[in-house]
Amino acid sequence: MRPRIYQQKRALRLLGERDEERQLGEMAHLALYFLEAFTGSLEELERAVDRALALYAEPLPEREKYRERLLEILVRAFERPEIAHFFAPGLSDLREQPFILKGADREGPEVHRPDRVIFFPEGPVVLEYKLRLSGPESLETHRQQLRTYLRALSRILGSPPRGYLVYLSPPEIREEACDGR
Repeated sequence: MRPRIYQQKRALRLLGERDEERQLGEMAHLALYFLEAFTGSLEELERAVDRALALYAEPLPEREKYRERLLEILVRAFERPEIAHFFAPGLSDLREQPFILKGADREGPEVHRPDRVIFFPEGPVVLEYKLRLSGPESLETHRQQLRTYLRALSRILGSPPRGYLVYLSPPEIREEACDGR
């Protein structure tokens, strides 16, 4: 038997350090978790970013640099009406809420946790945030992740929700349909 050596695709994490891109993506997810609604105020975004950064233990090297980058990314994203629309005041939502389904084709339960499920009067919408799109492979992976959430929620709700991939940098939104499988 020949030993196989696999190369890790991401940078190695030494002593708990993370690559900057991954760290920024996690911080953006947290900031959007804390953003209950957006009425167009920079202060709303600043509060959400500050709450996200507060969860990182001191010292967070270059905290102010991360804060400025996050604010820049979120301000640009929320300049897009089609993104800001999902954060309108008065909407009911679930953020990072896990749900479990017994898998029909697998042993054991399936655990799912979409970034945000919004309950519009015309029906639910699932959002999956991504910091950026880095190629066709990542797009297909992102689409598959969102389709999995849509299929699972369709089983729970009895009808398929709409779903969107929300890319933050540069801001872009892509709709994904539930394939019904």
